Amino acid sequence: MLLDGGVKGLIVVVQPRRIAARMLARHVAALRGGAVGGEIGFVVRFENNMSSQTRVVFVTDGVLQRWLQDDPTLAKVGSVVFDEFHERRIASDVALAKCLNLQDGKRPDLKIVVMSATLEVAGLKEYLAPCDVLEAKGRAYPVAISYHPTGGQRGRQEVKIWDRVAAVVREEISREEAGHVLVFLPGVHEIRRSIELIKRASWSRGWDVCPLYSGLSAKQQDAAVALGGNPRIIVSTNVAETSLTIDGVRTVIDSGLARVARYDAVRGLDTLMIEKISRASADQRAGRAGRTAPGRCVRLWSESDHGRRPAFDLPEISRVDLAEVILSLKSTGVVDVRGFRWLDIPDPHAVDVAEKLLKQLRALDTEGKITPDGKIMARFSLHPRYARLLLAGKKSDCVAEAGFIAAAVQGEGVFLRGRDSRGREDFTEPSDTHDFIAEWRAYQVACDMDFDPRRCGQSGILARGAREVHQSLKQLKSAVSRWGWSWRSVDFENKQEAVNRAMLAAFSDRLAVRLGAATLACRVVGGRRGKLNSHSSVKGAQAFVATEITEVEGREVVVYLNRCAEISLDDLRMLFPDEFREHEGAIYDEPTRRVVNRRELCFRDLVIESKEGGEPPMADAARLLAERVACGELKMKYWDQGVERWIARLVNLRHWMPEMELPSFNEDDKLMVLEEVCQGAKSYKDIKNRKIMPVLNKWLSAAQQAVLDAYAPLEVTLSNGRKAKVRYTRDAAPWIALKMQHLYDVHELPEIAQGNVKLIIHILAPNQRPWQVTDDIKGFWENGYPQMKKDLAGRYPKHEWR
Repeated sequence: MLLDGGVKGLIVVVQPRRIAARMLARHVAALRGGAVGGEIGFVVRFENNMSSQTRVVFVTDGVLQRWLQDDPTLAKVGSVVFDEFHERRIASDVALAKCLNLQDGKRPDLKIVVMSATLEVAGLKEYLAPCDVLEAKGRAYPVAISYHPTGGQRGRQEVKIWDRVAAVVREEISREEAGHVLVFLPGVHEIRRSIELIKRASWSRGWDVCPLYSGLSAKQQDAAVALGGNPRIIVSTNVAETSLTIDGVRTVIDSGLARVARYDAVRGLDTLMIEKISRASADQRAGRAGRTAPGRCVRLWSESDHGRRPAFDLPEISRVDLAEVILSLKSTGVVDVRGFRWLDIPDPHAVDVAEKLLKQLRALDTEGKITPDGKIMARFSLHPRYARLLLAGKKSDCVAEAGFIAAAVQGEGVFLRGRDSRGREDFTEPSDTHDFIAEWRAYQVACDMDFDPRRCGQSGILARGAREVHQSLKQLKSAVSRWGWSWRSVDFENKQEAVNRAMLAAFSDRLAVRLGAATLACRVVGGRRGKLNSHSSVKGAQAFVATEITEVEGREVVVYLNRCAEISLDDLRMLFPDEFREHEGAIYDEPTRRVVNRRELCFRDLVIESKEGGEPPMADAARLLAERVACGELKMKYWDQGVERWIARLVNLRHWMPEMELPSFNEDDKLMVLEEVCQGAKSYKDIKNRKIMPVLNKWLSAAQQAVLDAYAPLEVTLSNGRKAKVRYTRDAAPWIALKMQHLYDVHELPEIAQGNVKLIIHILAPNQRPWQVTDDIKGFWENGYPQMKKDLAGRYPKHEWR
């Protein structure tokens, strides 16, 4: 429509995924009666299929970002169409903002379209204003939705998602009008297990079973969505959720789950968790069944669960690491990233964390301005860590090795995963000081095999992953060669120290040490913990950096440290001389719960070396134990309700009667008391049964204690002679509790603090539960008691009722 309407310049259609960009280009080219690369083209990572005749080009949002970096005015572009914008990818958000700024400035002629089948218009309309809103209601064909919440337990075993999927697939393909069946699952593991079950079953004979996910080769992806052929069961991740129309799909089976990558800015780690999809994503998936004929969608969750799900997915800006986008903005002249034209303003803490990392990487100076190194780093289509790695590699004459590492981390990896793969260990040598040497060896084997999937698989190598590394490596080599950098042949064997030093420059905030020789558990800079890969080359290292720290949900949630490199303390001191400190003295040892005398060498907050010796100073031991008790880590048997009541009496009375000039009791005072209790102790065992009240009794003079007992008494006597225990809590009114029968003839409640404070009473029913809480006993007798007697006298006839 834009092309035929006379838009001048290139029409760029932005897609969130490579598979969608490729397939849509082919589809539109066929509609226009041409071939891809002519009037209609596409550009995705590693594939440029456009020419000087191309007028409409389908691209990923990453490609558009690079184009904006290279040509901020998009001089040859007449219109940008942001498709599937509901996915709210950060690259699309930033590119849209830049296009709008262009439209307001140098390019008022630039046409912008933002669209999706499930677009959240609220907020977006105002953001784009002035704009027109066009809506095409309805689907070509109806889709019947049914819910099939068949989870739970089978005996003592949890029913796995692949078992549930296989059962529903069997049921659905028995229908005459099933058509092709499209199954949505959260990840590759679940897809493989489901396909294994379906293929082995006798009921699936005559059906082709095809996987579909982004890591597959283009040929395998095309096979899954091809026209014609046998009836097909396509088992897919959310790559098939949008954009793709697979002819003949009449049935969708939706697990309602997706594996979602997030960045936890507080803990500084990536997470990869299986999460419930939003209602908008569920609608997108269901819509795949109604493209070419009436269809069905079976959702493997309940309708009530569906109603509780969020309406739309969380924008990427709220869940990813912001370092790369902030550096990109800074490199294009955006001084104040917080004031950028965000559709959704990013979390301030996430921005602070990203800027802190960029300063550590020396991409920004102490004032937050981009440095000369930062400008070079921004030219790479890489996370700033890997751009810094390349710069450090240039300094240490290991650019090619750093380039291989940067290429390797961008894809799936070169090793097969799963029960039948040999993996990394077959390519690891005892002399290796980082894990990428094994990946390099496997990559070379894959190259020698011409990336043949069968032969590579027999060696535990993922052929497509190795091929993707090969393509990334070529791109990086071409880029740095244009800038005049020296790119020698890769020689990991003889450049291990140089490579490790470069990796330290890029990953100093991920320095780690093992907790002990018998465990893979590790401490990481920033107070974090993780688990080292059992096949890592750095198991014997004193310290190492982890290029990947990822929290993954499987049978349990584990933080994994992967792709690591051994670090020399001399290199650490040379690169970061101001971030070391040495400490000798009393230290609280968590595993033994005791105070020891220890000499520690620390990098930032990470203890790298530790040596015990001698007795700790007793005053320091008492202070450290007291601090652990005060923060709740250690529990003392006799810090009980009696102690809390004494403190509450003192704190409250000081507030009620300031003229008495009683001492305070704040957190610092609590720590002083605990230190006194812990005197002479060195371990939790020494203090856990010590009494608290003897120390508290010394807190007040005899006269002050008399004032406390007189004006904040432990018990009071009612007008009928009954005694009642007074309950105190800090900053709250004191109260007593009595059964109603014990309150006969009481018409006034006692007062304390010389009449300044009126007690509240909990009037208890015969079952000892409060019937009414009040400070107006007269009002109770007039209004509450008649109703209480009416409700309870029949149930409790043996109790006295007047």
